[in-house]
Amino acid sequence: MKTLLYILLIAFVLALAGIVPGQSGGRTLQSLIEAERAFSRLSEEKGIKEAFLTYLADDSIVFRPKPVPGKKAYEAVPDDSPVLLTWEPAYAEIALDGDLGYTTGPYQVRDKSKPGDSARFGHYVSLWQKQPGGLWKVVLDVGIRHPQPGFRPMEVMTRKETGRPKRLIKVDKFGELNNLLQVEANFSAKAAAEGVLAAYIAFAHDDIRFYRDGSLPETGIEAVRQATSESPGKSTWEPMDGDVSRWGTLGFIFGTVATRSSGATDAAAASTSYLRIWRKTPDGQWKIALDLAVPIPPE
Repeated sequence: MKTLLYILLIAFVLALAGIVPGQSGGRTLQSLIEAERAFSRLSEEKGIKEAFLTYLADDSIVFRPKPVPGKKAYEAVPDDSPVLLTWEPAYAEIALDGDLGYTTGPYQVRDKSKPGDSARFGHYVSLWQKQPGGLWKVVLDVGIRHPQPGFRPMEVMTRKETGRPKRLIKVDKFGELNNLLQVEANFSAKAAAEGVLAAYIAFAHDDIRFYRDGSLPETGIEAVRQATSESPGKSTWEPMDGDVSRWGTLGFIFGTVATRSSGATDAAAASTSYLRIWRKTPDGQWKIALDLAVPIPPE
């Protein structure tokens, strides 16, 4: 009885936050979730090399920790790699046109050659794009590490649509990506002028998902407020590439960040790889849905 009450309480809290079971997203969303689950099963059964080479798009990107071509990275993995990587989607979201989406959830890594060693844990984010033949393929894969296992999801959650953009038409993807890059530039300018927190408050959704290496993911502006208050210094974002959905309702940008403390030289800047997933509001504004960063070790 206590377990049932706990599940009902969690469901009620998620509903208040606009998070609902993924089944409400329709067949396209469910097909994305099933593709992610099949991806993990193949990794467990056949190994990471076969799994990633099967599900990565030809032009995919993975973070190592810098953004690098995904297929090339996994072609270099030994066929007999002892790495056992499994994961499970906990949250999924797709664009209104159904051609771009992402899933995220906990992952676990073990070394099969060292059965006595402890597992390593983290959370992944996979961006998926529907291919001309209708199959989902991963266009970007990244993860953060943290010392504890994430909660095993009882079901995949997604965001309840509270409104639709006024106009839903096929966009010029190149032009819309340039618009999104300009929004990225405006975010950077706001951060430089008024601080990083002010930029997030201005450009993020209230339910922003915030991922930083070493910690479990957090949700909401208050989580961002606490995280950024502990990160003094000025950051400069350098976008590398990205993409948007056909109707321009969901998009992403990835690149690198240089963060310098006051008075530090360029050589002393801390480097980070970042991913931002942007969701368009009903009134046509791009807002940050997910923000992830992983540190790049000094060379």
